[in-house]
Amino acid sequence: MSWKVMPAAEVCDLMDFWAAAPWPLSRDEVLRLAVDRFGWTIDEEDGTSYLMNTVSNFTVPDVSTIGENPLSYLTLRISDVIRDVSPESTAFLGDSFTLAVREGERRWGTASLRDVKGTTIASWSSASGGRISFSRAPKSLAARFETPQGVALDQRLGR
Repeated sequence: MSWKVMPAAEVCDLMDFWAAAPWPLSRDEVLRLAVDRFGWTIDEEDGTSYLMNTVSNFTVPDVSTIGENPLSYLTLRISDVIRDVSPESTAFLGDSFTLAVREGERRWGTASLRDVKGTTIASWSSASGGRISFSRAPKSLAARFETPQGVALDQRLGR
C-alpha cells in the first residue's frame, strides 16, 4: 500500500507562515491567505465556504477553521486517512510523525508531548502567542495552528 504524507519541512513551513501572520484575522481573511499563499481552494455548500487543501491530494482535503472574527484555529490533515489500520500503516504514520516532530524541534525547540485517547500530540508555543501542534492518530496525521486569540480563549475557558 502506498500512502501520501506532507514532507516535514513543508508542514513546518506552513506552520511558520501561520505563526507569522498578522493576527487577529477573520475566517474570510484566512481563507483568502490560504488560497493566495498555498493554492488551496474554497468550496461552498449551503452558503458556507470551506477551505480545502486540494494541492496535497490527500484522501481528506478539508481544512477545519474554527472561529469567525477572529479565527481561533485551523487544522488540516498532513497525511492520507488510512482505511484499514495495519502494522505497515502504523509504522508509516509513526515514522512520518517522528520526522515532522524532529523538524519542529529543530525550528522551535523541544516539543511538549502528550497522549489523548490514543492520539499522540506534539506542541510548541509560537513567538506570536499562538500554538503549533502535530498529532498522530491511528488513521492519520494532522497539523494545527491555534491563533493567539484561540490560545487566550482556551485559557479563559480553563483548557
